[in-house]
Amino acid sequence: MSMINKVYIEYLLLKGDMTSFEEVIKIIQPKLLVFAKNIMNCPTSAQDAVQESLISIVKSINKLKDHTKFHAWIYQVTRHKCIDSIRKNQKYNKDSDLDAIAEPRGKESNCDQQQDMMRLINTLPPKQKNIIQLFYYDGFNIREIAQILNIPAGTIKSLLFDARTNLKQLFGE
Repeated sequence: MSMINKVYIEYLLLKGDMTSFEEVIKIIQPKLLVFAKNIMNCPTSAQDAVQESLISIVKSINKLKDHTKFHAWIYQVTRHKCIDSIRKNQKYNKDSDLDAIAEPRGKESNCDQQQDMMRLINTLPPKQKNIIQLFYYDGFNIREIAQILNIPAGTIKSLLFDARTNLKQLFGE
């Protein structure tokens, strides 16, 4: 998410009217869906988790005191809803590693180079793939990603370094 989008969303939140909040939902919903699809095995389940997230966000937005924390908060809510959905699903037993449950997903693009890069990204382990998505595509910094995923910033840096190294090897550099 670009800095302009973040500032615009914060502006809309400060306005506090329903039309502004509906605009915020229109902006964040596609990004949350991509994030949820990277976590979950099923696109339909990802859509359901995003819908549940949006309901929680709408119900709890008044409790958010600092609008600058909105972006990290919505991703945390979505991550928790995805994990809850996975836990509720009868197909997965209790011993499943929730971070390992993800199928490679790609973004549709007209550019072959972007498609190739997405294919390479999708071969990364799920944690690395999520970090790449949040850092490069959604524009979050290390601290924000650490807050979203509830992982120390040092671990995020390490995962990002490993993901870049893996991508360089896959890309043949």
